[in-house]
Formats: sequence, structure tokens, C-alpha cells
Amino acid sequence: MTSDSNSDLSKLTGARQTMSSWSKVVESFESMPEIFKSSYQMALGNVQPFPYIVFAPSFAGIRRKTTEKLLCEANDSIYVWEHVGNQTVMAEYPLKAVSDLEIGEILLYSWITISGVTKAGTASSSTVEFNTATSRHYARFTNRMRPAPVNMDKREQNVEKAKFDYLATEGFKFMNYAQESLVRGERVLNTLWQPKIYKPIISAGKLVFYQSTVSLAHLVILTDMEFIVIQDDERSSENRGVRYGGKWQYIALRNINATSLLGRDDDVLALSLTLSPGERRVEILFAASQKQEIVEFRAELEKLIRMKS
Repeated sequence: MTSDSNSDLSKLTGARQTMSSWSKVVESFESMPEIFKSSYQMALGNVQPFPYIVFAPSFAGIRRKTTEKLLCEANDSIYVWEHVGNQTVMAEYPLKAVSDLEIGEILLYSWITISGVTKAGTASSSTVEFNTATSRHYARFTNRMRPAPVNMDKREQNVEKAKFDYLATEGFKFMNYAQESLVRGERVLNTLWQPKIYKPIISAGKLVFYQSTVSLAHLVILTDMEFIVIQDDERSSENRGVRYGGKWQYIALRNINATSLLGRDDDVLALSLTLSPGERRVEILFAASQKQEIVEFRAELEKLIRMKS
């Protein structure tokens, strides 16, 4: 009896510990964690109706313990509060000043990174990490920073999704991720698939050849509204050549100021984007064997950028 009771208590304690890492929607000022209240009031006062706020508690991340954060949408801005030591720091990103958005997921560890220029005029990035079990709470923020869905019937949506069917044998995971990444109404104009890039190395002493990883597998998607990069993350584990999870970067076409194609060495090319606001640089690596496809992709991208400007 005692043994069973202790076992039940242990399970309950474990469940409570797990739930303590889950993000929560903050329904009122009174239910907000005390550490954030003063900074919140300084930024938003008693704004009504009460804005949409999600609290991300501290939990054991992949390489470190995360910090407590609040993510809030109000006044056409995204606010990020972080509890660091005994202090609370805040960054406000007006939606029109967000240059790009990254979303990642590796098993139970997920994150959302907002990059752009803060209301204070500083180029910055803020990352909120959370337990994947509560990722639904962050959909509202993602939707605000990506294009609004437009009407498209089911048949047309299937046509767009079918443009990734060629990945079924080479990158099945990426095929599914790509199909899920589209906003309803987006039209896929071009894609570039890049498997993992290896580089041969000669070790000191004996002439032993082995391969180091230059770039993990990734897929670049050009739609009529966005530039999307889906890629593996180096922190994820690999099993039989496949890594768990991945990360998605979304860039509105209007936020791309310029592009360039740079040669890293004889085997690697870098497609570089300059984003606004903030003049942030993003580089995507490709095998030089894909040069012709990359040149054509870049030309199509630049044509769209001119149309959007």
C-alpha cells in the first residue's frame, strides 16, 4: 500500500513538474507573474481591453535553462519581457519594423525569434523559448507577423502543396514541413532543395579522409508573398541520417532590400539577403553544383522585390 502510494505520488509530482514548464495565457493583470507587473504598467498602463499575453516559464532547454519571459501583442506591436537575474528587460517591436521571424521545434523544446528594429530604434532580436506542448498559444503572434490568409479553394491549395512532391524520396520530412508552412492563398513560385553539404578534410599525420558538415539540409521557398527557409538545426539529434524537428524562417518580400551571390570556395555558394529595417544579413549556403538554379532563383526573387517596392 505504501509502495503504491509513493509510486502514485511520484507520478503526480512528475506530471506537475512537467506542467510547470508549460506556457500559459495571462488572462488578467492580477494573474501576471509579479516580477513583470511594474515594467508592464510602465509600457502599457491600464490599456483596455486587456491584451493577449503568454507567459513562458523557465525550463530546462537543450543546452541551458531558459529564462522567464512574457510575450504580448498590443498597439500594433509585439512586446517581449525577460526576467534576468533580479531585473526585467523589455523590447517593443512595432509590427511594421519586424524584419523576419524564426520558429523552431526540437522534440519538447520550441522557440520563436523576432528580429527587427525596436521602438527605441535599435536593431535587435528576441527569442522566447517554450515547451512544445503549448505551442498553440504562440500561433496568434506568428499570424500577426506573417501574411494574412486569402481565399483559395481546396483544389488550388492542393496544387500549391503538390509542388513539393519531388521531395518525397529525398527529403520527406521537408516535404511535409513545406506543405504545412504555407499561408492559405500563397502561391509557390520556386524552390531550392539543398541536402547536407560535406567537406573533405585531411587529418594531421596519416592521410585519413573524413567529412565535416558545412551546412545542414535546408529548403528555400519563394512564394508571391514570402521568402521561406526550412532547415535542420545543429542542436538536434540525428538518427539514420534524419534529424528531429527543424526551424522555419519567414521573411516578407517587402523586407528584402538587396540580394547577392557570393562564392565561399570552389564548392560552396552563399545566397545573401539584406533585410530591412535594420540592415540584417541572412546567408543560405548551397553546393556550387547548383549555381545555375540559384542564379535563376535569385533573378526571380529580385524581380518580385522590385514589384513589391
